[in-house]
Amino acid sequence: MFELRVLTGLHRGAALPLNGLSCRIGSTDDADMVMYDPGIRKSHCLLEKQGEAWVLSALEGAVSDSEGHPVEASLILSPGTPFAAGVIWLCIVSAETPWQEDTETIDSDSMPEPTDEPSSAPPVDGLPETPRAEPKARLPLWAKCSYLLLIGLLVILIGSWLMQDSVAMPSAPPSDTRIPITSPDQSAAMLQTMLNDRDLGNVQVIQQPDRLILSGTLAEDQLPMINRMLVRFQQRYRVTQPIENHTQVRGDTLPFHITQVTSGAQANIVTSDGQRLFVGDEVKGLRLVGIDNHQIEFNGKQQIKVNW
Repeated sequence: MFELRVLTGLHRGAALPLNGLSCRIGSTDDADMVMYDPGIRKSHCLLEKQGEAWVLSALEGAVSDSEGHPVEASLILSPGTPFAAGVIWLCIVSAETPWQEDTETIDSDSMPEPTDEPSSAPPVDGLPETPRAEPKARLPLWAKCSYLLLIGLLVILIGSWLMQDSVAMPSAPPSDTRIPITSPDQSAAMLQTMLNDRDLGNVQVIQQPDRLILSGTLAEDQLPMINRMLVRFQQRYRVTQPIENHTQVRGDTLPFHITQVTSGAQANIVTSDGQRLFVGDEVKGLRLVGIDNHQIEFNGKQQIKVNW
């Protein structure tokens, strides 16, 4: 499993597990990866899974490749390749990859320094000596043009170097102001409280020696809530153990077929194998709890409603 890691900016150290096929980055709460850094748009950019790689597309904000060059349309990213949203550096890596102690930044000293080109003007010593009584000879027109050309090239080289340096170097990351949590029990309790506050109490926090795992089944529209909750948790707290999201979409199909439905005082159904079930009867782990004129309701490991 892969995760999206924030390398610089206000949310440096945050990680978002990439469980789906796409991930939208922006400053609105509806985004999958929420970042409040200056310059981050509401819908800044989009990551989409294609095979073994990811495709980065700019939406409302600017994005750059690993060398700091702006991306006009889209960019194919392999795992481990950094990219920038605005001036914030991010990277897609395997969840098993350990975090480095300090985020690597682009060293301006590695940029090539402009070199002074040798003058193409002829040596002064080559000019014939003139009598002292005569005025000093002026430079020929072609020599003046050569000097002007060299000066122009030098200005262009220095300007290009300064522009590349300003694009490639993001702003210095701020100090980490997150609340440290060193106890796995405290991390698990904090996560369970956040789950309960969002009516996601059916998701369990499982503690393992080297990680915390969120396990359970959810409705499809609840998966983004889990992802946003994990992002906010990483933005607010600094934990020593990684957190993995193993939640899955809940299935809503019956393990049998219904061939006949009877409503009224003696409401019942008949299954495809000929078994008749009244309200309160149980089959294959599901209890029939209600039949009305439009819907049949079952309870068990999950609640299933069938229209008829």
